[in-house]
Amino acid sequence: MAGIGFRLRHLVAKGSYLEATAAYVSSGIITTGPWLSGVMALVVLNISTARYLHNTDRTLLFATVVSTFAASLLIVGGLQLPVTRYLADRLYLEDTASVAPTCTGVLCMTLPFSIIALCFFLVAPFDIRYRLLVATLFLTLSLTWMVMLFLSAAREYRRIVLILTSCYVLGIAASILLGQLYGLLGGLAGFTFGQMTCLSLLLTSIYLEFPSSQTINLAYLRYIFKYWDLFLIGTLYTFGIWADNLILWGSSRGQVISGFYHLFPPYDTAKFVVSLSIVPALTIFMIHVETNFDQHYQNYYRLIGANGTLRDLVRAREGMQGAVRTGLGTILKVQGLVALFLCLVAHDIAAFVGLTPDWVPLLRLELLACTAQFFVFAAMVLLLYLNRRRATLLFLAVFALCNIALTLVAVDLGDVRFYGIGYLGASFLGAIFGWFLLNDRLKRLEFLTFMAQY
Repeated sequence: MAGIGFRLRHLVAKGSYLEATAAYVSSGIITTGPWLSGVMALVVLNISTARYLHNTDRTLLFATVVSTFAASLLIVGGLQLPVTRYLADRLYLEDTASVAPTCTGVLCMTLPFSIIALCFFLVAPFDIRYRLLVATLFLTLSLTWMVMLFLSAAREYRRIVLILTSCYVLGIAASILLGQLYGLLGGLAGFTFGQMTCLSLLLTSIYLEFPSSQTINLAYLRYIFKYWDLFLIGTLYTFGIWADNLILWGSSRGQVISGFYHLFPPYDTAKFVVSLSIVPALTIFMIHVETNFDQHYQNYYRLIGANGTLRDLVRAREGMQGAVRTGLGTILKVQGLVALFLCLVAHDIAAFVGLTPDWVPLLRLELLACTAQFFVFAAMVLLLYLNRRRATLLFLAVFALCNIALTLVAVDLGDVRFYGIGYLGASFLGAIFGWFLLNDRLKRLEFLTFMAQY
């Protein structure tokens, strides 16, 4: 997202409070994407549907949204990074004409996604209308996660923000309106309609901004095999985030909803809601950290191409280190204050989203875990900037395995006070290990650049 980040940082630099606020809000909306609409929908619908849906239908609607979001993210997690790498290579060569055809090629991924949706459609023990809506929502979300990758090349960030915001409101409003008229199916249809509209408008925006005479480009498929480690990195990162949920869903404390979904609603609600707490960190990372780092990174490799001196390379590398340290310090301060404030009002948050006071400690644990998990994300992004794929794969494997092991221990102890420890411990260990590897690679960057190529 460095491309959009530079434009938003320029808006902040103008000095106007209004423009700076618009830039930060825009960054928050773009970085969270469909995730924000899902969390907002769960919170709003959880409150509003109590008036017109039975408790069974409300629980099923919650289970549907959570399951489709989880399934779509787990399926496309591995595919996102190879496609991002291909797109970055095309943009580096200033081949913007390949952006729209590649986007069309990504839509061809509908076929394998359709097979998964078809299995649900044929096997799930629900009304055929419900199965059709869920299959449609799953396909829409899967493609939306992939299409969001192309926004990094877009210049019209205002149009993107307008599309995302209006579709959030449209989906939630349509879900409430149709839910009152047609119950569960209406609520699900309204939310699905909002997501489908969002996908359609994002695709239109990409095709308008990047016109091309070429119809479709499938060259990105080679990158999935060429950069198989990127596929594993994306898969491990996504699985590492969801591993604790999957284990708890299959545990004795998990709830079977409508004879099909296995969820743990209190845990899922807490994790979904507190995930919004890292929006400030994502915003700062996009506008300041990534853009500052990218400037020094580009300068470093420009000097190599121009036969720059070792002193110049060291200065550029130290600039990258300084950008990381400064950005990390700023994010720690801001995110620390956000997490502390939310921990203090955790009782009010729990009551607002329908959790009993017994789950307030879990809410606080998840707040700390989400903060640490952001630093796992940041370390992954910056290590991939340096093309340290093996190091990234190593620390994300530690992150995923720790989440699995610690969550299994928490489940075995059988006390709800320990739920969330797995995610918290894995996030902290992953963040510490990831930043250690990043710092080490930055210190040895000249050696790695010239003597340790692979």
